[in-house]
Amino acid sequence: MSTPPPSSPSPGDGRSTEPAARWEADAPVQRQAAATRALLRLTATPLGGGPVVRGVLPLRPHRDLVRVVVGDGAAPTASTAYDLPLLDRNGNELPAAGLPAAVRQLIGHAAGDRALTSNDPSAGLGIPGLPGIPVVPAETVRLVLDAHPAELDLTDALHTATTGIAPSADTDNQDGLVLLGFLLLPEERARLYLAGNGLADTTGLDVRLRDRDGTAISAITALSAALPSLIANDQLQYNPSDETDPHCGEVFDLTHW
Repeated sequence: MSTPPPSSPSPGDGRSTEPAARWEADAPVQRQAAATRALLRLTATPLGGGPVVRGVLPLRPHRDLVRVVVGDGAAPTASTAYDLPLLDRNGNELPAAGLPAAVRQLIGHAAGDRALTSNDPSAGLGIPGLPGIPVVPAETVRLVLDAHPAELDLTDALHTATTGIAPSADTDNQDGLVLLGFLLLPEERARLYLAGNGLADTTGLDVRLRDRDGTAISAITALSAALPSLIANDQLQYNPSDETDPHCGEVFDLTHW
């Protein structure tokens, strides 16, 4: 008599689901996933041409690194790979929002410098379709970024604001807010056009992109946490704006957050 195949574990049958749980709780994997999402927006060809990110590769078993492949799009074999650390020298997690700025600094100060690349001729051989491209190792990347610290710009701050306030429709957006548009404004501001639960019409929210000291904002934790309550409890009315905008029903000034 043939032996029936093992059944799938059912709730309460005592069989372990530890492998799945382990991967879900694997902080290094989550860091790599966040890094990939942050760098994905650099894959589009910039207006006017220039280098783009061709790929973000996981480095097994070095889950505290990702390999970022950068090229100009016209000559793929002229690309360079950078082994980008996800932790600082003290073992603290580096914010994913700062990784695009780090890559910009690497392109500006390390691109094309063969003296900075790995002495291991096999370092770049495993990159699909791009065999043998130069690889800048992690320690060299750290030295370059120590000498030229990454500085966030307004595009980084805008991306932080939009993803923090209105996550992608493809994600589990429990607050139901949808980003319909945006506009960069004078005085280091941006207007985000939103619709969703609790909003009667398309609504414009003005947010700051720089701190008072001129530094591009890398997180809007307080505003993103408070916004659902501001909307649900009709508190936006206490943040009025004098501006009118034909692209939305109302505009609110949240630049003080």
